[in-house]
Order: sequence, then structure tokens, then C-alpha cells
Amino acid sequence: MRRTGRGLKLITAISVAAIGYLLIIPLVLQVVSALRGPYLPFGVPSAQWGVANFVTLYGTLAPDLLATVRDTVLFVGGSVLISTGLGWALAWLVVRTDLPGRNLITVLVIVPFVIPPIVRAQSYFLMLAPESGLLRVDPFDFTTMTIVQGLAYVTFPFMLLMPIIQNMGSSHEEAARASGASAWQAFRRVTFPMLWPGTLGVVAMLSMLTLGNLEIPVLFGQQEGRNIFSLKLWSLITPTPGELPRYGLAAAYAVNFLVLVAVIFRIYLWATRDAAQRASVTGKDFRPVRLPLGRAKAPVTVLVWLYLILTAVLPLVALFWSSIMPYALPISWDNLVKHAGLGAFAAAAADPEFWASLGRTGVISVGSATLAVALAMVAAYYTARGKGWTVRFVDTLTSSSLAVPATMAGFAAFLLYSSVNRWIPLVGTVWVLMLAYSYRVAVAYRIAHSSILQINPELEDAAKASGASPLSVFRRVVLPLLLPTAAAAWIQMVILGANEFTIAAFLATPESRPLSWYLYSRINPQAAQLYAPDQGAAMAVIFTVFVLVFGYGVRILLTRRTNERRGRPAQQGDRLGDLGA
Repeated sequence: MRRTGRGLKLITAISVAAIGYLLIIPLVLQVVSALRGPYLPFGVPSAQWGVANFVTLYGTLAPDLLATVRDTVLFVGGSVLISTGLGWALAWLVVRTDLPGRNLITVLVIVPFVIPPIVRAQSYFLMLAPESGLLRVDPFDFTTMTIVQGLAYVTFPFMLLMPIIQNMGSSHEEAARASGASAWQAFRRVTFPMLWPGTLGVVAMLSMLTLGNLEIPVLFGQQEGRNIFSLKLWSLITPTPGELPRYGLAAAYAVNFLVLVAVIFRIYLWATRDAAQRASVTGKDFRPVRLPLGRAKAPVTVLVWLYLILTAVLPLVALFWSSIMPYALPISWDNLVKHAGLGAFAAAAADPEFWASLGRTGVISVGSATLAVALAMVAAYYTARGKGWTVRFVDTLTSSSLAVPATMAGFAAFLLYSSVNRWIPLVGTVWVLMLAYSYRVAVAYRIAHSSILQINPELEDAAKASGASPLSVFRRVVLPLLLPTAAAAWIQMVILGANEFTIAAFLATPESRPLSWYLYSRINPQAAQLYAPDQGAAMAVIFTVFVLVFGYGVRILLTRRTNERRGRPAQQGDRLGDLGA
């Protein structure tokens, strides 16, 4: 009997429509809001079409727009330069030199990335505090803020560049050295040009991520960094008492920067378009050669460990110190003996809102991760096995969330659900946060797409020959094989959701705020009665431990599950014969 693929086609169509809803509709409404207002575009009787927001932005507020562009470019450009430069140097030293302690260095470089961003930003702030911090500098200086942002994102280029450098063969470098080139000349004229496309792709991706970051600007930039795009957008819709939010003007700002993001995304696609053609790994000549540092080994090792202490050790020390001190005090033995205590931890444990916000965080992160991974698996299977322009369209659509900074995603979702709230009352609930967080579907999609390409289609052909429908093949053959990949993507999405701060800044209310936003209320002096920095630090420590234990525990369970499945090949083979039933 001939089996049609109507069931799988229907599920694919629903998944693509859902992805389009999560990604396209909010951004379209953002453009609409810039042309219709002055407040929300729909549901408000006074709303009308016009270009008043752009006239205001390009007219009386033109200097403000130019200042926002200037400060944003300086902030993003400076921090990306620091992140990429340090990440590149660390990846090169770990992979291609005889630097001692490479495995431990790799772990310590990754540690800051695991810590929730708002916690990481708070720990940097406590480390730099002018009166009680370890370094005692001005944390509100624009240069300081840019450096902190750059240091906070070093892990990202480090993790992306490590495999690129690791997979590069050494024959080209050896040929250059044999021709009389020095080590520096071989690096400058051979190695770096080969790694340039991958590096440019990392720079473009990091620029989009930094543009959407709100944690560092909101903690450090209230004075000199107020013109940074993410903070400007947030301040326009959360004005001071006595002022009205300026949604239409904020949307006009966002439209201008949306064009900038589109340009950056095109650069990213261009830089990575022929990465496979530039591969330098072959089965014959690939030998990962470690270059001796020679006399530079000692000073380079010292510099690397100074960086690790500054970024991985001191911020955590400052965070823990703040949690055991009743108020801001310098780090000293005398203060430790006289004032240290665990009262903040006890107060945090007794705070019902802390546990309520932690529970909401779990619901939002697990729900958004499950939705995103489910949609990604269906879309990835369609693009990996299909052909034609529809496949290219779905691939571009699903990957496009990489080009949407979190600030724009949060603001666009805010406009969408505020406009339709009179008909679909989701504002102020965890469900609106769950839907908004799911926009990162591209993270799971790229992982799933690569894994599906590695599955031999012969398994699916055998199942179809046994009479299985395409939906049965997908459900009973492909999905079981994708379970480890889906689980890894799901864990990553859960941790991203648990750590999310930027999107919650636009959508959360006191009744729906996740823990990241409640932590900010505890460390923000403007939060009035909620301000308790010692309790905020204690909650941050507890939250970090929760995230680390969850991620590590789930990975152990999945590893065991995968090993058990690999130990039962006969049962997996028997399943193929039953698919036609």
C-alpha cells in the first residue's frame, strides 16, 4: 500500500508557521509601530498611520540618534575587539602551543560563560566597586564598561575558534618555514589568512549578540552609557515617573538598528559561505603540531593566569564576599572575622518571592526549550532531506533568529502582545515569556541540522520499504537517533532560558518576573524596599549553583541513557521491521 506523507507535511507546515510567528510577526509589528502610534499600533483609539516618529527622530532628535549610533558602535566595536582578540589568543595558545596547564585553562575560560549573565555582571560590578571592591575603579566609566563587556564575552569566540584552529593542518606553515619565513611571517601571511573567514564570522556573530546585551549597560551604563542602543530602547518604554512611554519612537530607533543588524548578518553569511572550501585538514597531512613558546613561555603563562584570575576568580570572590557581608565592606581579614555571616543566605531561603521566581524560571525555561527544540527538529529534518526553494526559505527563516538581538526580540514581543492583549490576554503571564524565549529556535536548529546530515538515509529507505509512512519513519527511526542531539540542544536552551535577562526586562511584571529580574531588583538601588545587595548576592550564588548542578546532572543522565541505548543494537534493528504495522 502506498503511503503518503500528508501527516509529516502537516506537522512540517505547522512547525514552519509557528517559527514564522515567533520570528517574523513581532519584527513586522515593530516596523508597523514605527509608522502607527504614537503609542501602541492597535487596540488604542487614537492610533493613526504616519511618519511622525521618523520626522521626530531625524529632526529634533537627530543629535540624539547620532549619539546613540556613535556610542553603540564604540561600545560594541570596542568590546568585540577585546573579546575576539583575547579569545583568539587563548584558543591559539591552548591548541597550537606548548602552554602548560592547557586543560585547566580551557575549563577556567569557559566558567564565566556558565554563570548567568546578570550574576556575572553583578560580580564584575562588585569587583570594581570604588569603596569596597577588589580593584576599586569607577565602574560607570564608558571605557570601563566596554572593557567589562569585552571580558564577559571572551568565552564565546574562544569556544568557536578552538575547533577551527584545531582542525587546521600544519603543512602550509611548514612549507612557509622551509622557504625561510620566520614564525611571525608564517603566522601573518599563511595561518591568519586561512583563519580569516572563520574569524570574521565570529566577529559578526559576536557583534549581534553584544548589540542585544542589556545586563552590562543596565548595571554600568546609567550615566555615561545611557546612549547605548539596548539601554536607550529600554529607557524609552520604561520612563521615569511622570513621563509616558514612547513606544513609537522606540520602534523608530529599533528599525534603524534593524537595518544595521541585517548588514552585519549579511557579512556573517558572506564570511562563512565557503568555509568548507578553505578547509586545511586532509587525511594525509593533518598533524596537530604544537609550537614551542621558548623564552616567552613564562611571561605568556603569567599573563594568561592573570587574565583567568581577573575574569574567573575575582568576580566570584567578590560575589561571595558581598553575600556574607551585611553591607559593602572592603575585603580584609579583619572584616571577615568581625562581620561575616550567613544571614543573607537564610533571608534568601525564607523569601517566598525568591522561590516563586525560581519556579517561574523553571517553567519558562523548560517550556521555551521544549517548544524550540520540537520545532527545530521538524524543520531540520525537512531542510536536511528536502530540495528546492522551499527548503532554502525554511533554512533561512529558521536560522534568522541568529540575526535578532535579544533587545529587539524582547521589544518586538512586547509590542506584539501588548497590542493584542485585549483579545488574547497574555501580558503579565509566564506564557508570554515562554513564547518570547522560544525565538532562539536557530540554536537548536543548527545543532539538529548537522546531526541529521550525519544519519545515513538508508535507514529511512529500509523503513519505507517495509511499508512505514514518512511520519512513522521520522517518529520511530529519526527521532530516536536524534535523541542525544535533541537532549544536548534542550539542555543548552534550558540554561539560556534560565539565564535570560534582556527579554524579561521588556515583558516581565511583578507577577511573572523570573529570578534573573528579581535578582536585579535586589541589587538595584532604585528598587526601594526590594534593595538588599547582600541578599541579592546570596540569591545569585544559589542560582548559579542550581544552574551548574542542573546542567551537570542532566548531562550525566543523558550520557548513561545514550550508553544504554548503544548497548542494545539488536532492539533498535528489530524496531525497523515493525514500522509497517
